Amino acid sequence: MKILYPQWKSFGTEDITEAFETLGHTVIQYLHEPGNYRIDPKYKSEIKKYIRTEGIDLVFTSNYFPVISDACNEAKIIYISWCYDSPLVLTYSKTIFNPCNRIFIFDSQMVYDLNCLGAGNVFYMPMAVNAKRLAAMSATPEQKKIVEADISFVGSLYTEKHTLYDRMEKLDGHTRGYLEGVMASQMLVYGYTFVEDALSPAIIEKMQEAMPLDTSIGGMETPGYTYANYFLCRKITQTERTEILDGISRILKDITLPGGKHAMPLKLYTPGPTPFLPGVKNMGTVHYMYEMPLVFQNSKINLNITLRSIRNGIPLRAMDIMGAGGFLLTNYQSDFDRHFTDGEDFISYTSREDLYNKIQYYLEHDDERKDIAKNGCKRVREGHTYEKRLAEMLGTI
Repeated sequence: MKILYPQWKSFGTEDITEAFETLGHTVIQYLHEPGNYRIDPKYKSEIKKYIRTEGIDLVFTSNYFPVISDACNEAKIIYISWCYDSPLVLTYSKTIFNPCNRIFIFDSQMVYDLNCLGAGNVFYMPMAVNAKRLAAMSATPEQKKIVEADISFVGSLYTEKHTLYDRMEKLDGHTRGYLEGVMASQMLVYGYTFVEDALSPAIIEKMQEAMPLDTSIGGMETPGYTYANYFLCRKITQTERTEILDGISRILKDITLPGGKHAMPLKLYTPGPTPFLPGVKNMGTVHYMYEMPLVFQNSKINLNITLRSIRNGIPLRAMDIMGAGGFLLTNYQSDFDRHFTDGEDFISYTSREDLYNKIQYYLEHDDERKDIAKNGCKRVREGHTYEKRLAEMLGTI
């Protein structure tokens, strides 16, 4: 097939293209970006014309875009989208009912919610890795100075930009106090997200007064969904990641490794300065394809702290860690149980105390930690490749 791949700064572009070509298809990258992902008549007309003149058989995107769905629907060809972001408000567009769509999402709860709205063409599909590329990677002695660590975290702290919640300066004291209580409570619970359920109509009204939402975009998302996932869950994640990394930096000072050595400071790979984490070594950013896997390979413990709006799903970062051969220590997410065995392929934690105890244990038990990393790597590289996932998607057509 001749596949058109519109993509703009998305993860996995090279790996997905390679996988399609391995499966025997031709991939054409379409680099023109719409001015609006929902409605852009000029863009829709241009891509429809391109589809027809170039004899395109199918359109594929990472994440879902309503304007492309409408173009494919009018051009009468299949549109496959594979979503790796959550929240992804664009999936609440009424265009998800277009018969051209095959929408694949890595979070089973998000799939369930959209199915309940009547979208029968939305399916569960976990994320994947390029096993061949990862197997061929190794760090040079110079690179090892940057990527070797006892424990590392790669990801945003969401402190680089003022969060939406922090911009709600007009919130009254009662509402702010209630929301702070909800967020503090959610941070104590793993495996179940209740933030949206905790937003009563009265609370939502107060939030709308403080920061009104644009309701003219024609989506099916509720104000509660938007406030919970884009405002509160992101703020929870900002607070949680910062507090956890600070806590780890403190306990590492008291951990003695086999052989009598002291543990290295936690290495953080993130954009922006972190003066509020004095015990953490900020290494800056790493390239997703060429450097990040080396961090995972050369860190004794790779930490995953999931964005709180991902309710059940296995984050792409967790797949990346295991696929690179790294040891994964992650907060509990129920979709792990569909594909992996906790304690054999990865390790999960269910509280801060549990996390800190497991860090100390696995830093002190090298052989056990290495066996778990090896098991997780094997499971990912054998069962969660781009070729396998894309073949499954094409099989639904």
